[in-house]
Amino acid sequence: MKLNWNLMTKGMRPHGQLRKKLDEKINKLETHLEHFPADATSLQVNLERHPRKESFVAALTLQLPSNTLRAEKSGSDAVTTFDLATKTLLREISVLKSTLRHESQWSR
Repeated sequence: MKLNWNLMTKGMRPHGQLRKKLDEKINKLETHLEHFPADATSLQVNLERHPRKESFVAALTLQLPSNTLRAEKSGSDAVTTFDLATKTLLREISVLKSTLRHESQWSR
């Protein structure tokens, strides 16, 4: 599945290491979203650098047919902040998939 995604930056330009991390994490997201229709999913990546402080905000918004998931993290490094936001989004995806499967109602 090919995930449609868009990168928005404010106060910074994405450098090579950040672009590499973006590609890695988006490929990882694609593996977790392979059962959702490709034309109905989209990812919005917002990276913002604070103008006066040395802090970054990474916000990921994932549009799915059934829900909209959002993860936002802030930190002192753009790459690690994006990495933390992606991990949070992956946790939200796993919770959503478990809810859609009704795993809590499965008998053991």
